[in-house]
Amino acid sequence: MTGNTFSRAFAAAVVGIALVATAACGSAAPYAARVDGKRISEDTLVGELRSIASNAEYLQLVEERQPVRGAGQGTFDSEFTAQALTRQIYFTLITTELDKRKLTVGESDLAAARSLVVEQLEGEAVFEKFPKSYQDDLIRRQAQIDLLTLSVNELGTPEKAARAYYDANPNEFAKACVSHILVADEGMANELRGRLAAGEDFAALASAETIDTGTKGVGGDLGCDITADTGFVPEFLLAVFTQPVNEVGAPLKTQFGFHLVKVVKRDVPPFEEVSGLARAKVSEAGQDKVLVLLQEALQNAKIEVNPKYGSFRKVGDSPRVVPPESGAVAPGGVGLDPAPAGLEPAPSESVPSNP
Repeated sequence: MTGNTFSRAFAAAVVGIALVATAACGSAAPYAARVDGKRISEDTLVGELRSIASNAEYLQLVEERQPVRGAGQGTFDSEFTAQALTRQIYFTLITTELDKRKLTVGESDLAAARSLVVEQLEGEAVFEKFPKSYQDDLIRRQAQIDLLTLSVNELGTPEKAARAYYDANPNEFAKACVSHILVADEGMANELRGRLAAGEDFAALASAETIDTGTKGVGGDLGCDITADTGFVPEFLLAVFTQPVNEVGAPLKTQFGFHLVKVVKRDVPPFEEVSGLARAKVSEAGQDKVLVLLQEALQNAKIEVNPKYGSFRKVGDSPRVVPPESGAVAPGGVGLDPAPAGLEPAPSESVPSNP
């Protein structure tokens, strides 16, 4: 998962995990970083790593994108550790900003955030492998990001903002039931379209003629959960959401060949069914102002990093913790077994994301 927003891509899109950035004021534990006097303890950093250490499926997702484990037993790659601490610093700033605005996360905020966290982690299967306490932390962090986005953009309550977005952008929430026939050339597509116009059954023709092996056995059926966010090529999605229902459109050329598309059903679900998605879209659309706010806060903040984890660099497109030269570190001298999962690097010009 990748992206460049608080919700999906900071997402995305992004297999980044929101960190438990609780200040440990008064604690005797060594610090990992200080942000305007608020301590991020070494225990907090190690605790976050321990929370995801046993999630093998998540570890696999992350290691498809970056190294997580160091060369030594129970160690972490230094860049990975620096990215984790960078996110903790950003979330400390987010918490501070919410306190300034006297904003508190409510139950409805948490419920909406949970859906987004699960989506960003590519499903319940990965999410449920985290300890319950860590699941709660991830959800709360996402809710805080969403709440700050609404406030910065002066969009009112989450419910009001989500409803306004839904009303203004209904096509972004539409769902369609779609079937298609894929062939190699336009001449064949036109011939099949003529046979359909003459009365032949779409499903039977798709089973006999399509070259899409994934739908050949089901009469070309692509399902009833097609949305604007489905990972189809743009020209195909355009046909899905503009073509008349129950009509076979003209041959559509994509990189895969020529499609005959039939939209069996298309409608916009009631707001109550997609309210969580609407809130996520509001948050995504409002990311720019939040990014500016946090970048300013970052530049004005006094940030100290424990030298064992590196130093904080404010200059450049992506202010962050720069790791020490050594290739691997074991925070607090703690060896972890099994080896820990980790975080995807924060994209440049973005603010830290939940999973």
